[in-house]
Amino acid sequence: MEKVNQLWAKTNRWHRGLFLFILVELRIFPGGQVGFECNDPNLSHPYTGDTISWKVLFITTMVLPLIFMLIVERKYHADKSTHPKTQVLCWYKEYLFGFLLNLIVVQVLKLLVGSPRPHFFETCDPKELATCKGSEYVSSYTCNKAHWLSQSDRSFPSGHTSLAVHAGFFVAYYLHRRTSCSQRLNAVTVLQVICVVTAIFCGVSRIMDHRHHWWDVLAGAVIAAPILVYTIKTLCSDFECLDNEPSEKTLVTESSEIPLIDTKET
Repeated sequence: MEKVNQLWAKTNRWHRGLFLFILVELRIFPGGQVGFECNDPNLSHPYTGDTISWKVLFITTMVLPLIFMLIVERKYHADKSTHPKTQVLCWYKEYLFGFLLNLIVVQVLKLLVGSPRPHFFETCDPKELATCKGSEYVSSYTCNKAHWLSQSDRSFPSGHTSLAVHAGFFVAYYLHRRTSCSQRLNAVTVLQVICVVTAIFCGVSRIMDHRHHWWDVLAGAVIAAPILVYTIKTLCSDFECLDNEPSEKTLVTESSEIPLIDTKET
């Protein structure tokens, strides 16, 4: 037990978060499985792919916030005592941790609930579907298509929506806090609207693509809200500048704390 405590003491929040995320992705622990009704029209949609793929989602939600913050701090706050790049890296580190928290919550719920996607019958092709009739409820099933075993039952909640809301509203609020009324030109307002509308569009596209039910998308947005507030108000201190510029050693330590995040389709 002492060795476990020593090992735990050497870990940080990133190690613990990533460890939990890996456990969920590997499905070491059994998850839930929501059954289905025969001929359920909500599960009979064809699989048509993604309007916004998970690769595009991850690139935009992880890169664009950094770019926006670098531009704004360099343009409007370059004369402050704290170096703009230093401040941005501190906020971006906290943004990424909030991003990781969001991802963990979504993936844990996907595993625990095990809700079939709208294209469940086509992509899973459950063996029990061949024998069930009418509105009979099937509580346990086995997919015939092996490559969809880990995806057909991960509809709730929508990870795309949750991450898009996290990123879009984060940037929109950041622009509100870090540009004054005199600085907030039409271009800044337009960028804020684009960020919010893009996040909403991502959620709507998941419904239109029949990748999620509407309640999955709503749940994804609801999950993102408290995590976003925690990220902004607590982790990023409501975008208040640092009093003193951190030492070079501190920056190296904090930067090395940020790992690369990878996942399967959300």
